[in-house]
Amino acid sequence: MGLAASQARLLTITSRKADCEFESMRLSHEKIALSRDMERISDEYQNAMNQTKLIYDYYGTGTSDMALTYGLLMTPSVYNDYYPRLLTDKSNRVVLSSVYASAAKAAGIPVEGYNGTPSSEVRNKFIEALRDRGVISAASAASIESVSYNNAVGLGATFSATAATQDITYNEFLDLIKAKCVDTSDYGDTLPLNGSYKAISYPNTVYESDGANGDYWNIMVYDSEYGGNYSLITNTYKASISLYDLLTTDKQYIYQMTTTRGPTIPVTEAALMQQVLVGNEQSPSFLNWITDQFSAILGGVTENDLALQYAYDRVSELIYPSEKIQDTAARWYDYGYAEWDNADWSRTNYGHNTEGSEWHDLLPEIATKAAHAYECEGVNGECTSNACNYLGVVYSSCGSGSRNGKNRRQTIAVDLNTVVQTFLTAFMEYQQGLENSKYSYENGQVKHEQDGRTIANLYEANSEDIFKIKAPTDVADGTDNLLAGFYDTLFNRICMSGWTENENIENLEYMQELMKSGAVYISSMANDGNYYQSSYSTDTYISEVSDLEGIAQAEARYNAAKARIENKENTIDLKIKNLDTEISSLTTEYDTMKGLISKTIEKSFKRYEA
Repeated sequence: MGLAASQARLLTITSRKADCEFESMRLSHEKIALSRDMERISDEYQNAMNQTKLIYDYYGTGTSDMALTYGLLMTPSVYNDYYPRLLTDKSNRVVLSSVYASAAKAAGIPVEGYNGTPSSEVRNKFIEALRDRGVISAASAASIESVSYNNAVGLGATFSATAATQDITYNEFLDLIKAKCVDTSDYGDTLPLNGSYKAISYPNTVYESDGANGDYWNIMVYDSEYGGNYSLITNTYKASISLYDLLTTDKQYIYQMTTTRGPTIPVTEAALMQQVLVGNEQSPSFLNWITDQFSAILGGVTENDLALQYAYDRVSELIYPSEKIQDTAARWYDYGYAEWDNADWSRTNYGHNTEGSEWHDLLPEIATKAAHAYECEGVNGECTSNACNYLGVVYSSCGSGSRNGKNRRQTIAVDLNTVVQTFLTAFMEYQQGLENSKYSYENGQVKHEQDGRTIANLYEANSEDIFKIKAPTDVADGTDNLLAGFYDTLFNRICMSGWTENENIENLEYMQELMKSGAVYISSMANDGNYYQSSYSTDTYISEVSDLEGIAQAEARYNAAKARIENKENTIDLKIKNLDTEISSLTTEYDTMKGLISKTIEKSFKRYEA
């Protein structure tokens, strides 16, 4: 190689080596930056591990998961004893959301309040402003305005919501149920306790069957007087069941769904069962039917109303333990029902009965709380008969065999008698005192001894048990004035203490952070009828617990960020390694080329010396 060419190559090697060294240094700095990022997200994760949330523990059991929200505090219900629980600032002014503040402005209430309470005309303007902003209905507003304004409630006075009561025995209680309560067939228009199967109306999707392939919801009844077998009580759309029968007869009413349509049925039909049995507080569900029938006899007595709400919550938890079932069933429904005949697709996506498959791992969610995971290789009769022995849902799931073979038959069932008995048990538990409860209805069989203890222990009726009911009277007992009392109290506190607007106060996390930081306080009514301000930590209804959901989300974010950073670090390490290899090669070539140039120059000098 000529001297000029060697020198040009040497310059090229020098330039490339400098570029590689610069890139290696840049990558090293990028890796240091990633280390700082990793340290930051680790700190965030550690802080999140101590994350807490505030819950409203109305029943004082320490097990409530009711979120502490602004709406819960400012909406009349049994949970606040029909008195507003106010958020107040350091000046004791009531903290109002934008809609409440707008109503206060419309009524002409100054932010500093009045030196006393104004006229009923101002109160009615406030009520009408709440109506116009959708806080209360027009009917509620009219009802409140029909009640004389109480300008002393919350300022040292209370309103009475206590009805005159009378005691009745359990047998008299049953007589009233028989006389006053309506059957399921007379309750609502969409309580499909019997007849053709109609799947949940997931978005834009409805699946119906007339039972031709064995797909149907029905009520099976076991009656020892008629051969001791299970039989379908009716082929009509609605089954007629009375609360009296559920509490008194030996008949066992089993609500079940049987199908031959694939292994995911226990999940998709658990989702439907949740909606039919529990639904929400407005739907004509089986649980709402139970609650309304008991309320027809026991309602109007404060302690009974609280106990009925407690019973409703406990049964809801029993039958509706997991939103995951609804979410997964909706997803499967959208993608799965169009592919039932494609066995390879179904097997790939659902895994049939294979452990570790998504649907199989979800089955314990159906059995959360008291349900029993009963898997069989037989026909649906085994599932039906086992439903009588367990609280909650029982299912049989068999994923093998032909489409119409018995081993492909899926059944999910629940004993309606036990659901009603659990409701009554929870009612009695609340009445007799939660702290000394002798009942158990969350896990296992109805009557079963395990390790010397009773897994489930339900209330057993005693003819001498006493129930309180609202006494017949023509005198107004104050229960019709609950709404008026609640909003009169809120109005009086705003007028006396003043108010301040916070447009973000309805944001759950924001409100709770304000409470934790001491920026706002809880003000509630004491026995003397006055409101007193205190910290959330001293409020008997509010508990601070670990935010398990928030921690789980933080952990997921941490793991995702950590994986991202580690991937980047691995990529950088590989690039640096390749650069080091190239730099080493360039250094060797540089030394060789430099030596060659030196020898060429040396030969040239010797030639000229000669």
